[in-house]
Amino acid sequence: MSATNADDSRPLYVVTGGTGLVGAYLLRYLVRDGYRVRAIKRPGSRTDLTADINDALSWVDGDLLDPLSLEDALAGADTVIHCAALVSFLPADAGQLLRVNRDGTANLVDAALYQRVRRLVHVSSVAALGRRSGGEPIDEKTAWQYDPLAPRYSYSKFQAEREIWRGQAEGLSVAAVYPSLIFGSGWWKAGTNQLFAHADRELPFYPPGATGMVDVRDVARAILLLLARDRDGDRFLLNGENISYRALLEQIAAALGRRAPRHPFRRWQAQLLLWAETLRSKITGRAPLITTETIRNSFQRYGYNNRHSCEELGLTYIPAAETIAETAAQYSASKAAGRPADVLPLR
Repeated sequence: MSATNADDSRPLYVVTGGTGLVGAYLLRYLVRDGYRVRAIKRPGSRTDLTADINDALSWVDGDLLDPLSLEDALAGADTVIHCAALVSFLPADAGQLLRVNRDGTANLVDAALYQRVRRLVHVSSVAALGRRSGGEPIDEKTAWQYDPLAPRYSYSKFQAEREIWRGQAEGLSVAAVYPSLIFGSGWWKAGTNQLFAHADRELPFYPPGATGMVDVRDVARAILLLLARDRDGDRFLLNGENISYRALLEQIAAALGRRAPRHPFRRWQAQLLLWAETLRSKITGRAPLITTETIRNSFQRYGYNNRHSCEELGLTYIPAAETIAETAAQYSASKAAGRPADVLPLR
């Protein structure tokens, strides 16, 4: 493959999580801009989101929980960009969250140090920062504080952060980005894309909370700017817009030509639904669609400050309305064609 020949003198960039949302878009940008790229995937993972550029990539099998596979995958690399992570709010996944996000990141750091990789860029999350519901907007300096009610995912991402900065102390040049909720066409039954199916069903209730959202292409472009900037210790919160769940679902419904939710979700309704969903899960053996953590999050009102990324990186964010409209159009087209995944055009 021309982009990854052994005699290619360009620096080698290795991406973990290349089959996921952020990783797939990042790979597309890297290929477009002429980078030499190797992508790590777990054995058997599908590469639908990069189908049209797979010939320009060198895919290797690897697993964050298999240190030897990581050492092999990082051989000869200049920079590793760590996009892989487990996102779950299921109580049963508490242990696996720590194994993948904390221990897996520790394994990646160790492999990078062993292979003398120069630089590591970590795709973290706003969940790894401090959380202030209804307070001042959160930024990169908002320190994470232990909260027994915080999502287990949040705790696992904070623990992953500690491994990244441990790598810096041991000689890696390190940078990190902290995206809010990431939107953009991808796997339609995963992550935030499930909100499009929610709106498509014209469910009548909306959560009363608020959050931040960012276009997946902006996350990928921010990483490219970090690569070009090449400064040790860079940290950037990535957020295109702060938005209530009501406004978010109203915009998605409008883009799909569906009726928007009309009633706020009450706490007693949430508890009743949680009880019913827990019972359904026990009877069917299937994972519950909602949990105590997802309900608690839906009542929180978080806001995020993106000033640092705008001023230092010169990042101009895609408006939320444009992201929602483009993604909704692709959701409808994919639904009609029976495609499980799709990608937005690059900007």
